[in-house]
Amino acid sequence: MTEFQPGKITTFEFPSDILNRNITLSVYLPKDYTELFKHKVVICFDGRDFFSFGQVHRKYEKLRKEEKIEKAIFIGFHYQTVDDRRREFHPQGDKAPQTVRAVTQELLPFIDNTFATYKVGHGRVLLGDSLAGSIALLTALSYPRIFSQVGVLSPQYAEPINQLVERCQFKEQLSIWHAVGLEEQKFNLPTTGAEADFLTPNRALHELLDKHNITTHYQEFEGGHQWKSWQGLLEDLLIYFLSDDISF
Repeated sequence: MTEFQPGKITTFEFPSDILNRNITLSVYLPKDYTELFKHKVVICFDGRDFFSFGQVHRKYEKLRKEEKIEKAIFIGFHYQTVDDRRREFHPQGDKAPQTVRAVTQELLPFIDNTFATYKVGHGRVLLGDSLAGSIALLTALSYPRIFSQVGVLSPQYAEPINQLVERCQFKEQLSIWHAVGLEEQKFNLPTTGAEADFLTPNRALHELLDKHNITTHYQEFEGGHQWKSWQGLLEDLLIYFLSDDISF
């Protein structure tokens, strides 16, 4: 049985029947973690990048020390290969629906049964960059009462997102933090080398969300489609979602 230690990142294999494979997960429990208090849950798609390049756990501890945010645990969802990431995270990926179901029906029950968590939609945050941002958005739009908080860094925008926004019956429960870089109009895709424009589609995505009166925080930053630019946004993102305690 996997043991989780406060202040440490624990990486392990989580079996998924829905995806028909083991998902590599990383769990970070805060230094002051105790089962006596409930915690918000932050699920990071592209988890390895959020921990390694974004240092999201270190930024969390800094903000906690400054008493700017509430208690939270972090779950990193890692992809296997670049091809698998596209199949499982892209809005048009053939396994994207299974990823949404795996997170909702398998991963979330494990988290809530293992740790002291708030078992409500606004106590859970989904984060993702690029394609990982797309799957975070797809998951929240599919299950807004289960995952009502989502932060996306330059997500890839495609037609299925339009359909989910149109069909979403509980849009008023969603809160979306959304950022894209001004230098992302010309980005060379690492897989093919082809040039892609992320800025224009993300502006269109913002207009779509605004049109449907979905609560959003939108910003355009000086930077490109890379962690060198994104990591500087994480403190503001964490404060946005974790600054308010949950009360009943």
